[in-house]
Amino acid sequence: MMTSIFTCLNLVRRDMAVFWPTFLDRFINGMIWVVLTILIFAYLFPQMGMTQDFAVFMACANIMSWGFFEVMGNVAILIADLTGQKSIEYDLTLPLPQWLVFTRIALSNALQAMAIAVFILPLSKIVLWNSFSLAHISWIQFAVVFILGNLFYGFFSLCLASMTKNMDAINNIWMRVVFPLWWVGGYQFSWKTMYEIAPWFAYIDLLNPLVYVFEGVRASILGQAGYINVWYCVGALIVASIITGYIGTKKMMERLDCL
Repeated sequence: MMTSIFTCLNLVRRDMAVFWPTFLDRFINGMIWVVLTILIFAYLFPQMGMTQDFAVFMACANIMSWGFFEVMGNVAILIADLTGQKSIEYDLTLPLPQWLVFTRIALSNALQAMAIAVFILPLSKIVLWNSFSLAHISWIQFAVVFILGNLFYGFFSLCLASMTKNMDAINNIWMRVVFPLWWVGGYQFSWKTMYEIAPWFAYIDLLNPLVYVFEGVRASILGQAGYINVWYCVGALIVASIITGYIGTKKMMERLDCL
């Protein structure tokens, strides 16, 4: 078991070694996106009738949105490898359980997402300054939601990659799965708002894991009032990670004819 864990950690370290040379470009991309969206929400939207608080509301969502799209980019890289050189087959020959090879992919994706996303909260505070109060933040709750949310992204990306046949199907994944989940997951609204407008759709939307990502991060930063209980969100993210991780690992093992 110790050999397997050591080998897995070394694979994660290898993945991160490949990631770090691209970190600066990804960081710049992320910060440009964050600053522009916050400035628009803070100074343009109020002229359209929105309150200044909406910028803070959206800043919280930005913290967890970046990782979702970051790991989706890694889906394309994995699919390209599965349909091309299949370098992953080398990893399957190493002294560790085959399921752990795929779990390592999810963990690496999550770490890469967090490496950028961790800067979004302080940057949002700097841009909004006094408008963004951290008086109600629970750092423990925030850390738990932040880590679990990005871990879910990692396992979800593995699940998507396992079910995507080739690179030509990437656009279908984006438009049929990724974008719909994000758009109705609460990026621009709270679950309570949806419930007040369309209760039946709000209940259906509880099947969307991104609801718990956005509700959880807002509850941990802005306070519990008006959002789904943060610990319910934590439980839902754990369940979603287990389900998507199991499906992704099982499908990957079938796809690569693992024993």
